[in-house]
Amino acid sequence: MNIVHLEDEPWDSGIAHYAVTLAVQQASRGHRVEFWGANGSAVLKDAAARGLPVRGWQPGPAGWLQIPSLRRKIKAFSPHILNAHTGSSHALALMIAPKGAAVVRTRGDARPVMATSLTRWSARRTQAFIAANRAIAAQISSSFPQARVNLVCQGIEGPDAHAPMPGGPVVGMIARFDPVKGHGYLFDAARILKPRVPHLKVICVGEGSLLERLRWQLKPLGLDATVLLPGRVPDKWVFLLGCRIGVTASTGSEAVSRAALEWMAAGRPLIATRVGDLPDLVEDGVTGLLVPPGDAAALAEAVKSLLDDPARAEAMGARARERWSLMFSLDAFYLATQDVYDEALDSLSR
Repeated sequence: MNIVHLEDEPWDSGIAHYAVTLAVQQASRGHRVEFWGANGSAVLKDAAARGLPVRGWQPGPAGWLQIPSLRRKIKAFSPHILNAHTGSSHALALMIAPKGAAVVRTRGDARPVMATSLTRWSARRTQAFIAANRAIAAQISSSFPQARVNLVCQGIEGPDAHAPMPGGPVVGMIARFDPVKGHGYLFDAARILKPRVPHLKVICVGEGSLLERLRWQLKPLGLDATVLLPGRVPDKWVFLLGCRIGVTASTGSEAVSRAALEWMAAGRPLIATRVGDLPDLVEDGVTGLLVPPGDAAALAEAVKSLLDDPARAEAMGARARERWSLMFSLDAFYLATQDVYDEALDSLSR
């Protein structure tokens, strides 16, 4: 199958990671794949670094002048599928798709779906929609009742084997340092837990605009010996496997949560907030615990409940890894997407 992915964000994001991960899997399984994106964008550089053939275009109004040239290039490639991952790339895909090619729109961002005359026109000419979580799927179905909507959560590669949990009370979080990620609520939870959990360590890894500011706040909060902020770590799996519990404390977004899947693949129970796709990933009380966003007290109680019961935490972690393997591995991700593609192509011949 000849497949073109179009993703024109200028930055790295969950949507970009979803698109590139999928494209790499398809190429590795014998499909002919190209990745199209904005000139100089992080996602295009990432796709090229992973060995994908890439093609750039000029984003914004100037890019529309390239449409005749892009039509010629896409026709020469003879795609069966054009898979667009953003609104603007969806519009482009509809304008350049040759006859006989199916347009698939993957939606994995937190912005609400808008039903306008233009988006309804686009939906009628789109053979299939892929939603990265159930909330997005419901929005698309409500906005475009005639659309074919399919739920396909992202899959990721995991470590080769499950590793036993460390003995100490180590709680981890992997996320960029951004207000929406909820680091402040995890710090508040750490203050609640500090006198109740001897030798508690909370380790938050990642990069971002708030990192240095948060480092300066640790000592005034009395957390300088409890919370560690090492920045970016060289091996994420070593970090994840060195923790007993994972936390995703986001207050919003998380339409595609790579970090949640990584905790699951590592075989660690995840305490997550009820936002985005996190309720799709975490089985509350089975593979982890769900708490309200922004509620430091609830987060603290959830963490303590698992630290106080290591056997329960270990059983949750084992079930989380099993759930990842069955539903969110690279194999599951690839196969579910190919089913959508096959259905989209079949719809053209009806």
